[in-house]
Amino acid sequence: MHSTRPVENLMAANLTPTDSPDELLEPSVLALVAMQSVLVAGSLSFGVFPLLVDGLVRFAHFDAPSAGLSITTEMLGQAVGAAGALALVRRLGSRRVAIAAVLFIIVGNALSVGVYSLFRWLLVVRAVAGIGCGLTVVCIGLLAATRQADRNFAIYNMVNLLACALLAAAVPALLRMFGLGGVFAVIAAATALCLSMIPQITKSSGDRAPRRGSAASAAVPFLLRALTCAMTVAYFVSLTMFWSFAGDVGTGHHLGIATVSSAVAQAWLVGGIGGSLSALLLVKRLPRMLLIVVAALGGAASTYAAIYLFSPVAFSIILIAFVFFWQLLYPIQMGLFSQVDTSGRLAMLAWFVQLIACAIGPAVGGFVLHVSSYSVLAFFCALGYLLFVAAAFGLLPAAKQNPLHAD
Repeated sequence: MHSTRPVENLMAANLTPTDSPDELLEPSVLALVAMQSVLVAGSLSFGVFPLLVDGLVRFAHFDAPSAGLSITTEMLGQAVGAAGALALVRRLGSRRVAIAAVLFIIVGNALSVGVYSLFRWLLVVRAVAGIGCGLTVVCIGLLAATRQADRNFAIYNMVNLLACALLAAAVPALLRMFGLGGVFAVIAAATALCLSMIPQITKSSGDRAPRRGSAASAAVPFLLRALTCAMTVAYFVSLTMFWSFAGDVGTGHHLGIATVSSAVAQAWLVGGIGGSLSALLLVKRLPRMLLIVVAALGGAASTYAAIYLFSPVAFSIILIAFVFFWQLLYPIQMGLFSQVDTSGRLAMLAWFVQLIACAIGPAVGGFVLHVSSYSVLAFFCALGYLLFVAAAFGLLPAAKQNPLHAD
């Protein structure tokens, strides 16, 4: 996004370009594991955002908008980290950026253990953790530049979902034994395990002369970048407006924290893995736009249902459906960006904008709840899904002209 040079300049040593002129990559298993481990570490807190917001309300005695602001701060930190990674990766190399990412995540979460009840300090340390999460963007560009980007993003989703489901399932016990600080401590400890995988990601190979294919060497047109940004903002603002306050929705239905935690864990485990597997199975069998439309409608419908249906069983099923459509849509959406631009630049742009959108979503949701109600929040979520689908249709012609990832 900041350069027209192919994303091969970000490659790890275990990534070797194919002999075909389209410059798509075929990573080794170890390289994929290394990249996905770093990405999973950067996604753990996002996976339990509803429980963190609910925990801040219950244990730190924040109101819902203030708790949501801590999420917004973390997501803004991610945007800053992503911008820094994109600016510095050619100078520092992928390995050093990955090390910095892991260290920022560890430090931010470790400090959160002691200051989560101090609002201003909490904002600072969550921003630090967010910067680390944002630095993991270097791995997004590598995944997007692979020959089977849909598959690789779906595999990453499944691994990420398992990790988030395990963490969500453990949250009630952690809260009971250690308080909210226990959740942050586990995220920090889990991230530390990724340090052993970083040697698989070496410094950037900018001195390697890349072979320039037509798709990789041409600048991405402004219209495609604008549609990518519009599509990403509309979707992730809508998604995080609801997801960040899903735990508070459960509390409003008089559900206990154990029930809400169980519902979130089941949503990741059943809905998340089911959605990712469905993406793997369906992306080559059904039209991409059909899947995008169905998943967007499902996301909007499950948002409304979560707000208006009150039973614990219904809440759990609805969250499963919400995460199912989310994880069905995400790899297909990223695959669309990769098909439009095989260098991976559009996918990296989308991921960067996604972080900003995920920062805006909780803030907008908190404001809506402050001045109105959850029914109005659901309406704005539905409007965002509609804009998302419209922008996706705008990108479709460019994707059909460059069907490299369809092979």
